[in-house]
Amino acid sequence: MIKDTFFSMPRFVNLCRKEMVENWKSNILRIVLIYGVMAIVFLWNGYLEYRHSYDSKSFINHYADYDTVWKFVLMSFFFFLFGFGWLSASFTMEKMKNKTGRTSTLMTPATPFENYFSRWLVSTIVFLIVFLIAFKLADYTRVLVYSLTYPDIAKAILPVNLNDLVRENDIGPHYHVFNEMYQLTFVLSLYWFVQSLFVLGSSVWPKNSFIKTFAVVAVIVLIYMVVGTFLGSVLFEKEVIYRPPFSDFREEKIFAIISVILIFFTLFNWVLSYFRFKELEVIQRM
Repeated sequence: MIKDTFFSMPRFVNLCRKEMVENWKSNILRIVLIYGVMAIVFLWNGYLEYRHSYDSKSFINHYADYDTVWKFVLMSFFFFLFGFGWLSASFTMEKMKNKTGRTSTLMTPATPFENYFSRWLVSTIVFLIVFLIAFKLADYTRVLVYSLTYPDIAKAILPVNLNDLVRENDIGPHYHVFNEMYQLTFVLSLYWFVQSLFVLGSSVWPKNSFIKTFAVVAVIVLIYMVVGTFLGSVLFEKEVIYRPPFSDFREEKIFAIISVILIFFTLFNWVLSYFRFKELEVIQRM
């Protein structure tokens, strides 16, 4: 009989160990997939970039502290993060999509919160750590392969530094994704928000969660854009003067407010997905 009806750290650790042992093959395959896709993309981009470097001396002198592929690698960091992150979130409740998985979950001596939290932890925090490691390994693979392929320009083939995502000063690499830290904060808060929608979608639709959630989000965004465009055209056609409520705010403050709102709804979606998970257990138990 479970004495701690909400959370027990020893029991939670045992549950995580059980999940790792049972799913180690699929987890390794997914890690290899993430690394493999990024490595192939980086190698292909490196081939397109480095093959034109005929004059090795001028290339090295011009790019002494800057690799020409950094622009692509830094931008692709977010594309891969969003894509793989949302896909990982859609797998949060994948074991609940069939009778065998539901039976295994219900038979496990753990509370609903522990079952949910163990899945949430893997699909969000653990994924982020794995993704960062895989990203760096893929980038180092690019550096290793093309340093051996083009030894004359090996000094100019450098691993990317994620600290260069934001411009801190005018000295350093020639390319940055963001000029200010609040822009990066906004993008990350947007990532967490949409990621929480996929976690919620996985608790609503255990089967084909990614496709169904993506379709719903796409429809909502489309409706929002259509309504916004319509309202904008009506206001401008009728020459209605509308003063936005944040018109006197600086851009930094507006982005900060939006980021806080996104984080709030992210937490709300995670809590809602937990209660949906509990409801799913009750429904399947009945």
